[in-house]
Amino acid sequence: MDWNILRIRWSEDGFSEFGTAFISFALVLFFGYLLGDRIVPKLSDALLRNGIQRPHPLYESGRRIVRLSFFLLASFIFLKLLKLSERTGETVFLGFRILSIFLLTFSCVRLFSAVFEAYSEKTEGLISSASIISNVIRITMFAVGLLLILQSLGISVAPILGALGVGGLAVALGLQPTLSNLFSGLSILLERQLKKGDYIRLQGDGLEGYVEDITWRTTAIRRFNNSTIVVPNSIMSSSVFTNFDIPTKEFSLQIEAGVAYQSDLERTEKIAVEVGRETLKRLYPVHEIGEVSFSYQKFSENSVDFKVTLPSFEYTDQFAIKHEFIKLLHARFRTEGIEFRLSPQGVSPKKGP
Repeated sequence: MDWNILRIRWSEDGFSEFGTAFISFALVLFFGYLLGDRIVPKLSDALLRNGIQRPHPLYESGRRIVRLSFFLLASFIFLKLLKLSERTGETVFLGFRILSIFLLTFSCVRLFSAVFEAYSEKTEGLISSASIISNVIRITMFAVGLLLILQSLGISVAPILGALGVGGLAVALGLQPTLSNLFSGLSILLERQLKKGDYIRLQGDGLEGYVEDITWRTTAIRRFNNSTIVVPNSIMSSSVFTNFDIPTKEFSLQIEAGVAYQSDLERTEKIAVEVGRETLKRLYPVHEIGEVSFSYQKFSENSVDFKVTLPSFEYTDQFAIKHEFIKLLHARFRTEGIEFRLSPQGVSPKKGP
């Protein structure tokens, strides 16, 4: 150890140099902390066209990355003003560069996750609601950060990329089912067929439920009994299914029945429409919804058949609407002396108007 160097470093000039560097560090860091609270709301307003509240993850992530950027800038200025020796400076700045890449990579991943969540909340978009997109971009960002660290250490990344390209072909051949599921999941999202929260029904087995998530390998569907169906993306993309939430969630439920020939048809129609409106008012006390429609269908052997069409906000509301309507209509017809007759059609739900 060279004691002369230490003695010079801790001399009066050394203390002055350290003081200047520390004051510069503190000023830049303080400015960054103040600026973070002003930049983030403006950026969020420009990107999302709407402000965000402070507890929101996007606000916290944006403020953290702004402050981290100023912290790294302040640290760089601090090290520069210390006027380190050439050998010491190379080592210190190499470590600083690697640490900066590491911290910024993690901060950018967190910021992306928060932007992803905010975009999904604002737009209810199809792509933004699935974790497969988020996971793919996170892995890409971590890979880029790792390559930058290796490049900073003097390790050439060109041979690594070449080896990955050759090895990637061998891996792709061994992981064909996995890659098939990955690209099938991306295809489902890009073609705007599904999104998280949609209610779907698979053809054949009659399996139906809410789409919980679309991951890199599978699509998870939650049924009414809270069990989960896990379908590989490759099978999902080639299956025939009905999406009850596209193009809209609004749904029309058709209930068919029949009354005796001696019934007053005008009176029957009026009562059925009134009961339909009462049913919707009970289930949707606040929201306005479409009108109830009534039409006679045909003369059956023992009855005059009719159909009542009831609107609903989404597919799963049909069960409560059906239950309430049948109960009220049966009670009202009994009171009015209108006799039901068996209809061969029964109850049939139908998507659309």
